[in-house]
Amino acid sequence: MNVALFALALPICIADLSTFVVPNIYSKILFYLTLIHLTLFGFGQLSDVVVSLAVLLLLLLIGIGMGDVKLLALILLTHSFNATEYIAYVFLMAMVHIVTLTGIHRAIPSKIALAPSIFIGLATYLAAR
Repeated sequence: MNVALFALALPICIADLSTFVVPNIYSKILFYLTLIHLTLFGFGQLSDVVVSLAVLLLLLLIGIGMGDVKLLALILLTHSFNATEYIAYVFLMAMVHIVTLTGIHRAIPSKIALAPSIFIGLATYLAAR
């Protein structure tokens, strides 16, 4: 599953950086790959799934984009790691992104593309495990 995620990371990030929208075609491809992964390997611990769903619901209520929430849901369903630690990595990368954009444009951005932070956070989290 990691190969598919990182293979689609570049087109998803390019689309998100240019339009601030994660196209549904990439979400559909990852959804079908997630179904195959879940069929072969199962859901894992029920407590991890419940915590992941609670974190995703909280992010949805905060106002994170639906494409980003779908992307995070697919990642959290296929990986059996601590959802709160992973989300912390994603938000750390998002803060770095905001600081970088602030330094370049000399103004705090009103919105950012979260897909690069999601994939860089995933790579960092997987490398640190």
